[in-house]
Amino acid sequence: MPRVLAAVFLMLAFVGIPLLATAQISCQKQFVTSEVILPTTTQLTPAELAATRARLIGRCFDDGKDGELSDRVRDALQSFGYFRASVSEPSVTVVDFSRRPQLVSLNIEFAEGARYKVREIIWSGIKAVSTDQIVSVSQIHPEDILDTSKVRDLLEAVRRLYIAIGYPNVTIVPEVQVHEAGHWVSLKFSVREGAQTP
Repeated sequence: MPRVLAAVFLMLAFVGIPLLATAQISCQKQFVTSEVILPTTTQLTPAELAATRARLIGRCFDDGKDGELSDRVRDALQSFGYFRASVSEPSVTVVDFSRRPQLVSLNIEFAEGARYKVREIIWSGIKAVSTDQIVSVSQIHPEDILDTSKVRDLLEAVRRLYIAIGYPNVTIVPEVQVHEAGHWVSLKFSVREGAQTP
């Protein structure tokens, strides 16, 4: 059994090498992130910290274009329910000047703030589909932690549901009403179905 496991690990190592090499070669930017340093005093779990780092490791960027990196951290925090999280611009330290792109370490400070829950989800303007159909494609429900990535997935799923039944011009406008006192939100979606195509 140990030999089988060793063979599997060895095979995975060789499969991973070309992927890493390809990522390095295909980067046409000035920098590539090799290390991410996050605050040591945080409410995030080890898994959430790892997921946040994973959004940045291997990312290529040019000098002055690092605002996208803090946006990625903010997006990660919002997917964990920290809807009002604030994130600083990263401090960039080059760790290897000899490579192209240069390897850098990012130090990013953030304040999560409160974690928000979804109190209610309200749909208006729906006629061609039922609420049950929408609920069947939703990954977010009342009393869940607010995960903005699941809200985006829900919008896309409902849009595809409408397109499948002949409403290609449907628009869905989301609105988030924040209730600071209880750290919860109301999600409101206004649907404009448009005309059905034959």
